[in-house]
Amino acid sequence: MSTLLKNAHIVLDDRNEIEKGCLLIEGGFIQEVFDHEADIEADEAEDMSGLTLYPGFIDPHNHGAMGKDFICGAEAVSAVSEDAVKDGTTAFLASLTVLSHEGELEALKSLAGAKADKAVCLGIHMEGPYLSKEYKALMDERYLRDPSIEELNEMIEASSNRIRTMTVAPERKGMDAFIPYLCKKGIIPMIGHTACTCQQALRARTWGAKGFTHLYNAMSQHTHRNPGCATAAFLADDMYKEMILDGFHTDTDVVRMTYKEMGPEQIIMITDAMLAKGMKDGVYTFSGLKCRKEGIHVRVVETGRIAGSAFGMIDAVRFVSDLVHPSPIEICAMTSHNAAVLLKDESRGNLNKNARADIAVLDDQLNVIETYVAGRSVYRRKQS
Repeated sequence: MSTLLKNAHIVLDDRNEIEKGCLLIEGGFIQEVFDHEADIEADEAEDMSGLTLYPGFIDPHNHGAMGKDFICGAEAVSAVSEDAVKDGTTAFLASLTVLSHEGELEALKSLAGAKADKAVCLGIHMEGPYLSKEYKALMDERYLRDPSIEELNEMIEASSNRIRTMTVAPERKGMDAFIPYLCKKGIIPMIGHTACTCQQALRARTWGAKGFTHLYNAMSQHTHRNPGCATAAFLADDMYKEMILDGFHTDTDVVRMTYKEMGPEQIIMITDAMLAKGMKDGVYTFSGLKCRKEGIHVRVVETGRIAGSAFGMIDAVRFVSDLVHPSPIEICAMTSHNAAVLLKDESRGNLNKNARADIAVLDDQLNVIETYVAGRSVYRRKQS
């Protein structure tokens, strides 16, 4: 069945847009792109006047939603898939907090065959267990340790080779061999939860590290006599930087400074959402700790420490739009294009011919009006 989306402002990718054009969709992919009104035959046609079509958002760092955490396995995939499309998100990675090795293998086996009806689970992000105890944040310190290739191979087998990214601390013993091995196995190394020096982070870059996990959060900072991981992020302009853009995890002036110095080309918006997203305010258990959700913010009850988030990708888009006023193509870079490049997925992150028809339809107030996954409308905003 063919579908024509016409009279739309179309953001094709991080470089190009069409002020008023049409997309012809068939078989889940974009068959043709027109930079004018196209009078062609299609089984269905939808007038998108006044709306903007973006490549569907990709969230590569998400721990759960609707009361479900990915450490519990497959049931969380369905919950996040259902919830994410309301925010314009069409694909995500399932992020795992640190468990015992046996617990990780159990979770990975459950996630290996998980299916989603709406937003697509692209694979798994292992946030650990080879992390710094000093910057553990909510991670269970009992299970933080030096890397093991033998353990990694067991994880890969348990997951049916679905691990796409792994966050590691470069200063841990054996990383000089472990990070290249991750690359050899097709797993993208990310630097985070680390006490590393700037030089250690830059050394990890030469070993194959490709990005920084939630920049500024849970890492050594930029100080003028002891430059840390955050300093390396500014020097490594060929690496991507995840950012939780809610004005809560990182001060607004620091966000402005980062955007000014790095630009949208290096930033990947993430939610770092946890299981309380989409739920009423209250206390929930995350990474073994009691955490209180209030609105989109979550804190550990006992310590007050930030504990992930309860917000969506569209919330990040609105926050950044109000703060630094990015163009539509710059929004595309941060919400989908950069993540697709990091994950080596040319079929996503753009709306060019032959791309997957994963589309976030937004109005001029940045409300998600409709979301398409593989050319199928999976969410439509209710009319008030």
